[in-house]
Amino acid sequence: MESLAEKVAERLSAAESAAELRFCHDELARELRRCLTLEQMEQLASDIVCVHEAILRRAFFLAERETMKQSVGIRPPAWCWYVMGSIGRREPTIWTDQDHGVLFDCPEEVEADCYEFIRHMAAIGVDMLHEAGYPYCSGYVMATNKRWAQSVRGWEQQLSSYFESGWPNDIRFLLIAMDMRPLYGETELAEEGRRMLFSAVAKRPPLLARMGEHVQFPPVPLGWLGNVQTERWGPHSGAVHMKQSGYVQLTNALKWLACFARVPAADTAERRRALEAAGVLTAPLSAAVGEALSVYYSIRLKYSTEAGDGREYVLWRTLERTEQKQLKQAMRTAKRLQRFVARQVARIHA
Repeated sequence: MESLAEKVAERLSAAESAAELRFCHDELARELRRCLTLEQMEQLASDIVCVHEAILRRAFFLAERETMKQSVGIRPPAWCWYVMGSIGRREPTIWTDQDHGVLFDCPEEVEADCYEFIRHMAAIGVDMLHEAGYPYCSGYVMATNKRWAQSVRGWEQQLSSYFESGWPNDIRFLLIAMDMRPLYGETELAEEGRRMLFSAVAKRPPLLARMGEHVQFPPVPLGWLGNVQTERWGPHSGAVHMKQSGYVQLTNALKWLACFARVPAADTAERRRALEAAGVLTAPLSAAVGEALSVYYSIRLKYSTEAGDGREYVLWRTLERTEQKQLKQAMRTAKRLQRFVARQVARIHA
């Protein structure tokens, strides 16, 4: 049986415009609606990641080609466009926003000209992805933000300032950066950038502890009696926000534990397996976390095949009874993992 990725790949490889990229993005959504079943979830997840990555790579290629055609600045000898967020962790749904950046390396005397090339290329790529159905990141975590488009020297200096200050926003940026995964260009630049980040944080127990405290929030919306706390007011009254109901808590906890154990993996599945292999997570807890992540992902996919704001909200009453039961158990697991992180943080403070 031909996979989703294979159905889209041929058209995508010849795409020359944002409109053609958008067609492939829409085609992925149409195909998903036809074959979304729990039994196919693992293959569907793999196909969705593959198609997203292929669309982004094509957009980055077209942005690079256009920038070179216009002879803007100097192309760095080595550079890498990396992704973060759900695509960086290899767990995106159909409609995901942009989370990416650029790292480059060049002689110091031409750095200003290389920045000019990177900024121009980033502007083209970001707008092209927006036209292709990837909303601008509301937090401006994109290559058009100099925070996320840096020379290697600038990146190291920026991280050093975050390490020293440890303000809440700095901790948030460090946690975002831990998802960085190379997608186009000189992959080793982003790989080394992530490894350096994990190593540097692990060597600073006070900072590691503050980051561990940060991942205790937001609280999982599950009461003591097992009641799910849905939105009470506004347009999403009676709904559950699928990312904030335990999914973010799980991914952030695994990210922190990977740093704690010095396992510089980029995606959630790899982090969980590595933590189990290292003995940080017991086999039963690791299995429970894996099941919880699958529940969140399958429900998010099923109820968010349409583009638009609010797609992460799902009315509790629209969920099937089995889904409600699975989601409650996933929330319990998320709370359990948060408590586990809290115990590790307490040991650092001791």
